[in-house]
Amino acid sequence: MVRKYLSISFFLILITFFAASVEQPATITIKNTVDMRNGPGSYYKLLLRLSPDTEVEQLDQKYQWLKIKTDQQTGWIPERASYLGEPESERSPDQGEVVSNSEDAFAELADDQSDSTDSNQASRAQVAAAVKGFAQTFTSQKTESQDVTLLENFNNYTDPESYQEFRNKRLQDWSWEKAQSRVTIKTSEAPVLNPKRERAGWGVANVIAQQGLIKDRALQQYLTNIALLIGENSHRFEAPVQVYILDTDKFTGYAAPNGAIFVSKAVLKLVETEAEFAFFVAHELAHIVHNHGMKETDRRQAKIRAQQRFQELDSEIDGGNKKYESTEQELNQMANEMYRYAIKDRLKQYEYSADFWGLAYVYRAGYDPHGGENLVQRIYNKQGDFQQKIGKATWKGTSLRKRFAKIKNQIDNYNLADNFGRSYPKVWERKMQGLGDE
Repeated sequence: MVRKYLSISFFLILITFFAASVEQPATITIKNTVDMRNGPGSYYKLLLRLSPDTEVEQLDQKYQWLKIKTDQQTGWIPERASYLGEPESERSPDQGEVVSNSEDAFAELADDQSDSTDSNQASRAQVAAAVKGFAQTFTSQKTESQDVTLLENFNNYTDPESYQEFRNKRLQDWSWEKAQSRVTIKTSEAPVLNPKRERAGWGVANVIAQQGLIKDRALQQYLTNIALLIGENSHRFEAPVQVYILDTDKFTGYAAPNGAIFVSKAVLKLVETEAEFAFFVAHELAHIVHNHGMKETDRRQAKIRAQQRFQELDSEIDGGNKKYESTEQELNQMANEMYRYAIKDRLKQYEYSADFWGLAYVYRAGYDPHGGENLVQRIYNKQGDFQQKIGKATWKGTSLRKRFAKIKNQIDNYNLADNFGRSYPKVWERKMQGLGDE
């Protein structure tokens, strides 16, 4: 009898120990600046911005998103922003710059009035205020306007329920594993969130918006849903993406580093299927996630930072307390470089890269990759090759014939099954009815 009770007691102890070991949350250290959201996706509301070396508890995981708990709140972050135990040796290309920038950014926010007690956590209100302040200043320098209505969409533009419904319809036969098997993507190859670059990006986006926007919320949500679906299959699946419609008959499109993608109504009228627009937005998104055109800017910024370190040293010697203050000059120069890149002819190698990865994102998301081929061919048919005739699009400067040949070759290499992917021409036609009508 005693042996029986001992056996039962041992069994109960074993169960208790096992349950405790399962329920014990893992401690995670944030390795780069990251936004914590109230759901596992970039389209959910921003709750907090966490700085590097912040320790949190992991509660759950869904695909590449981790559910975590801070001292203040519970939310979700992308998996690549964290590590267990010892830091990983692998870092994204500009990680050193990001850590330095994030330290500066959090120090600045800590000096402001805050509803967050920890300097390693910036609230949604703090982040929005910093973004809006710079965007308004930069916009007034570039235009006569100080309109910042674009920033009303900083958090609450995308409707998660609408996107989830759209996503479920488009990805009925899709799985994360299937997307990975189509084209392998290493998220470490793309830069992570850079607070200063994002802040400057909002300034750039707000200036572009001064050209005039078509404010059709339902249509914008539909286009943004497509962009989000592509974004989930990109290198930066955690990057928030929003699409805006420029009220112009010029064939043009822009991409800002904060995830804002602008497309003119002329482009939308030229596009014939959802798959074609998916390629257009994937191409623009590839420019964003790979920071195309910013390499020269980064080199110049390194020189600026070196000069500032000497200025900071002088300030410390004089008893000043401005070590982490970001100068308007640095932010303005960064934003100006971004703006020039957004509106000028893009370099050939960046266009080819954006085509390659844009097509890969479309393929991973289950759209018909031939949509990209069809769109580039139609642009060529409409206005000829850019080497023969300078067009009006941001895409200008690179031979469309060469782009078409590369895209066709890439699709051939995919060895697509018959009838692979969908295009949704009827849905697209219905959504575009009345576009831009007064």
